[in-house]
Amino acid sequence: MVDTYDVPAIIETGETRRRVHGQPQPKFGHREKFGNTPESIANTLRWTHVAKGKNIPPFLILHVADHPDTSAQAFRLGAVLKEAWSEGGGLGAKETNHVKLNDNLGSRR
Repeated sequence: MVDTYDVPAIIETGETRRRVHGQPQPKFGHREKFGNTPESIANTLRWTHVAKGKNIPPFLILHVADHPDTSAQAFRLGAVLKEAWSEGGGLGAKETNHVKLNDNLGSRR
């Protein structure tokens, strides 16, 4: 499970937030993790790899409903998958976080 479907948006949002508040940029952030070129960062976008005829399996897109950034990313990925004829759906888990969501996968609650 991933917690970021749109790495370029996360980079821009985080860097802008830190710049506006006068905070230092991370020494090892998303740019360093995924590559610091426009091409390598664009390659991280999940929906750039989605197209009709690619035999994309059904998807379940989980996201933390209380987190507006990842919720928006999850909805966009879902729309692109739906357009490419992939079956699947999304679930916005409420009152949780990424770690709890992972820990509770498969549990009956």
